[in-house]
Amino acid sequence: MSTKRSWHIVRRVVRLVSAVTLAAAAHAAQAQSAAATGSAPQAVAAVMQQIPPQIPPAQAQRIVQAQQAAQRGDPQPALDALAQFKGSLLEPWLAYWAIKPTLSRATQQDFDAFAAAYPHTYVLDRLRNDWLLELGKRQDWADFDRVYAGFLMRDDPQVQCYDLQSQYVTQHADVTAQVFALWMEQRYGGAGCNSAATALLQDGAMPRDMLWLRLRRFYADGRARQGRDLLAPFLPPGSWRILEQTDAEPVRFLLDTVRRGAAAAIADGQRRQYVVLALLSMARQDPAQAARLLQDDFSALPARDRAQLWGRIGLAAALNLQPDAVRWFSRMQQADATYSPAPVVREWQVRAALRAQDWEMVRSATRSLIDQGSGDAAWSYWHARALEKLGHPIEARALFAEIANPWDFYGQLATDALGMKISLPPSLPPAPAAAVAQQAARPGMQRALALFSIDLRNEAVREWNFSLRGLDNAQMQAAAELACQQQLWDRCINTSERVKGGVDIAQRYAMPYRDAIARAARTEGVSEAFLYGLIRQESRFIANIKSWVGASGLMQLMPATARLVARKIGLTDYTHDQITDVGVNVQLGSAYLGGLLQQFGGSEALAAAGYNAGPGRPLRWRSMGLPQQPLLPGAVFAENIPIAETRDYVKRVLANATVYAAILSGKPQSLKARLGDIGVPDAMLASNQH
Repeated sequence: MSTKRSWHIVRRVVRLVSAVTLAAAAHAAQAQSAAATGSAPQAVAAVMQQIPPQIPPAQAQRIVQAQQAAQRGDPQPALDALAQFKGSLLEPWLAYWAIKPTLSRATQQDFDAFAAAYPHTYVLDRLRNDWLLELGKRQDWADFDRVYAGFLMRDDPQVQCYDLQSQYVTQHADVTAQVFALWMEQRYGGAGCNSAATALLQDGAMPRDMLWLRLRRFYADGRARQGRDLLAPFLPPGSWRILEQTDAEPVRFLLDTVRRGAAAAIADGQRRQYVVLALLSMARQDPAQAARLLQDDFSALPARDRAQLWGRIGLAAALNLQPDAVRWFSRMQQADATYSPAPVVREWQVRAALRAQDWEMVRSATRSLIDQGSGDAAWSYWHARALEKLGHPIEARALFAEIANPWDFYGQLATDALGMKISLPPSLPPAPAAAVAQQAARPGMQRALALFSIDLRNEAVREWNFSLRGLDNAQMQAAAELACQQQLWDRCINTSERVKGGVDIAQRYAMPYRDAIARAARTEGVSEAFLYGLIRQESRFIANIKSWVGASGLMQLMPATARLVARKIGLTDYTHDQITDVGVNVQLGSAYLGGLLQQFGGSEALAAAGYNAGPGRPLRWRSMGLPQQPLLPGAVFAENIPIAETRDYVKRVLANATVYAAILSGKPQSLKARLGDIGVPDAMLASNQH
């Protein structure tokens, strides 16, 4: 499509659309006024007046089709729908879907026309983000700077990198350190950060040692091909072929280097870099062999290189729960006591040390993470635990007291460590209906509710979150209450979690579908609190949600799992369209969870891990690589789960369940008791020894 045609489309958008009418705005203002000053019944009525009316099915279908077409790169359905939805709540979204597919051919005038038509909307800032990426790609820094000045979200690192490149090109600013820091944070590099780094490399403004450091990061992340495609042009001729061998055949490359003389290769600055890259590849594939090569053939590498390699070898071993990980992490510090590895390396050093019960290593590694500015309570908790084990109880208790709280995993463990049970504090008073009505009257909230009503959840969540900007705690609680009243349980919970200075327990730990969940818990012998804790993490109580892998409903069941469980429990009339029915979904999910609990001897930690990652993995993980050491605290198991998603999942489910148990029972709880000890059962150990 030509630029002229693109501009014609945008002019057509502007002609077809208009802002919400003055009459509608006046109506909203009157409702806000009534809500602020009226009685409680009047305020509740004011809330209901602000809820957008249901969109008729035919219109909803047309809007959804426009969104789906835009995702395929076709703007026409959105353009065609704009005339019908002129002046409606969702007009800005239709306009966005009409222009987004044309951005590669659009002009600055196109963007300016959209901005004039839809000021102060989420979709305008969304389009700013998209347009800034396009302008950066075009290297159009004059327009980039003008648009960037009005950008509100500023949360896209690629846009941030383009902004730094603009400063470098137009102002000759020294941005090398900032670009390099952002670039190193991105596993894939990304269009903006790769562009900014390339501009600096081409001008010689980024030192060659930074290039090698970034190549090492690509190799360590398993992105060697991407790294060599991007950076080989800045290395001497023939580098691409050598880099390919260091990734595809690292053992052959290293053995050839040894045969030709490892000392000479190490002495040559560039050849040494290739050796390190090959060892990084080898560390990911076979840490034991990488350790042998580093120790026997490349021990003359500089101390800093050896420290990095031992850290990466230890990381690979720790991720596979290998007992040698602690020994290799120790070699990292022996090589260079001042070396500061990437946070992921240090984090897995802590985890490996926990499995080995090496409390001195736990203490030093967690101290390093805390000193580097990590705000993760995990490292404060484990640092305190190490201090306690090493004979410093006063310091340990002081640190436990700093992080103790009844809501999250490590806050609950710290409470247990202080010898106290986990009790819930008084809940915040409910949000006043008048405040809820004020939130319901806001255009962004109304657009979000309209999008939720036609199941455009991704767009609805973005619109909702954008509307939360700048709210104080009382307004945030009122927004959460609006979501609760509309049974948007994920927004109810997530928005309530943003409230500081207190917790509205009914919001943050909502308990919808009580009859169905309680009935399933009784039938399958599963703790109701555990069931609630798992559902809160799986779906946030969204009954019709479907994941990208095909899991559906409150308990996010895969179709094959649902069919299998239905047969096992004798649900002979089950059909796939029932998977999002609340009663059926919870019945099947709780039966599956109950089976996992039986398989794992009642361990909720292992059952939760099996529910998320499949039952086979926890069977391998529960020994934690130490089959002769049968039992370790459940918190150590949870911390050492190799899959980040499952690790976070287990912690959140168990912390949720502890809170729900306190709510349901009215009694103080213990997360430590809920976790128990985990390892290989004695009977299995005995059978393995015979």
